[in-house]
Amino acid sequence: APEVSCRRPFTHFLPFFFFPSLMTKKLLPFALPVLLLLFWWGITETGSVPALLLPGPAAVAERFMTLLASGELLHHAATSMLRVFSGFLISASIALALALLVSRSERLFDFLSLTLEALRVIPPLSLVPLLILWLGIDEAPKLAIVVLASFFPIYLSALTALSKARNDYRDLARIFGLSEKDAARHILIPGASPGIITGLRLGFGYAWRALVGSELIAAASGLGYLIEDASALARTDVVMVGILTIAVLGIICDKLFRIAAERAAPWTSARKAAASDDEKTPGGQQPTRTADAGREPPEALPGIEIRDLTVSYPGLAKPPVSNLTLSLPGGKVTAVLGRSGCGKTTLIKAISKLIEKKSGSIRFTGGKEAPRLSMVFQEPLLLPWKTVRENVALSLIPECGESALHDPRVSEALALVGLSSRAESFPGELSGGQQQRVGFARALAADPEVLLMDEPFGALDALTREELQDESIEVFSRRRMTVLMITHDVREAVRMADSAVILESDRAPEVFAIDLPRPRRLSSPGVAKLEEEILSILMRR
Repeated sequence: APEVSCRRPFTHFLPFFFFPSLMTKKLLPFALPVLLLLFWWGITETGSVPALLLPGPAAVAERFMTLLASGELLHHAATSMLRVFSGFLISASIALALALLVSRSERLFDFLSLTLEALRVIPPLSLVPLLILWLGIDEAPKLAIVVLASFFPIYLSALTALSKARNDYRDLARIFGLSEKDAARHILIPGASPGIITGLRLGFGYAWRALVGSELIAAASGLGYLIEDASALARTDVVMVGILTIAVLGIICDKLFRIAAERAAPWTSARKAAASDDEKTPGGQQPTRTADAGREPPEALPGIEIRDLTVSYPGLAKPPVSNLTLSLPGGKVTAVLGRSGCGKTTLIKAISKLIEKKSGSIRFTGGKEAPRLSMVFQEPLLLPWKTVRENVALSLIPECGESALHDPRVSEALALVGLSSRAESFPGELSGGQQQRVGFARALAADPEVLLMDEPFGALDALTREELQDESIEVFSRRRMTVLMITHDVREAVRMADSAVILESDRAPEVFAIDLPRPRRLSSPGVAKLEEEILSILMRR
């Protein structure tokens, strides 16, 4: 019989807290405090530290109960909490209002930046003598200390969050024509809320510490005063009670802020793992199509006439688009190809007026100066705090206001892309392909006459990209519109478009008519020949 070893493995002797499986997630945060408490109890029980310097846990607990029963501890704690919350509310109101104003105006930021930076680096407690001299010894100096200590963490966090949300979703708000009020309500404030809550948490922590510091210097009540008075009388146990009370109250307040943060951003707790990219809808069902009942195609769809167009960015010596002349037919799908840096995305942004042209003209033909225009972005640019339905309805808010969510065009667009069953999901619960479908549905819900697509399938895997190409071709056949599509993929252009335009920095654009029957098989000689011809032009230098 084989010999059986009676030796225990080395891991058997390791402390239990090295193995997460032996400790629940809820108990883990208490492990270190318990160890510190045991260490504190151990060194005080051995008598290695005099009780005058460090009383034991039992003595501190007994003093805590005495102060609690007498009401002295509650009085000081309530006084400190009232001061910190009063000052914090004043500080938060001023900081958030100023951050909102500064995020909208670079001039105001430049005007205030030097003064605010100078005030930020001055320790608030260093101002206590002046504040007492100016404001007296009552509550005003303490409130001023709290305001000064908490203002800058709140202001800087809110300004950063607001600026980021504004920059991330600026194109989205402009392409769908959202007003400043709608953009602030639906994009800016919700998008910045996690950062604002983080700043409030930091600001409250600074306010709490600054208040206790000010009470140590000039106060006749409060936890800081309790600690200072006990220290003068060598009552170390009372000092420990005051310190532990501050810690516990701080933990409770921070927990409340964390709960508020989770409620302000419920989408962050949504299930991140979703169906894989290769499935169209949950359960493998194919997208449900609608008949577009009652939708009459317009008699003449707008084309795009571009004459001597030059578009540049500040600091660039050579414009990405220079003296471009191009005619795009109405009611057709035009693919624009070219090497990186040839101005494809710049062109589509100029057409959508996301950037201003330097010279030249962009004119829509077909009798409309400003046709209904929509856009599918390279990244879906979905709002994570809104459901799929709410994201799609965003494009209808300028037209329908708050009733956009119930507009039948929203459900129709979701049905077109096969996401009716995911209407109440958050974007974080969707796969990459499904998120791109939501962006497509949002553009379709606006019932555009001109649809701009900026490499919408470039970041997807090959299978998902092919599926979305098929769905787009079907949508374009059902809904007549003028489509301008930016792409790097020659095969995608030949498969989807009616014509292809090749942009080159130093040459006039070349236009290829793609008069091939659908569906286009990549193995057919005509498709392969055209693809090879376009690719050879792109590869030349």
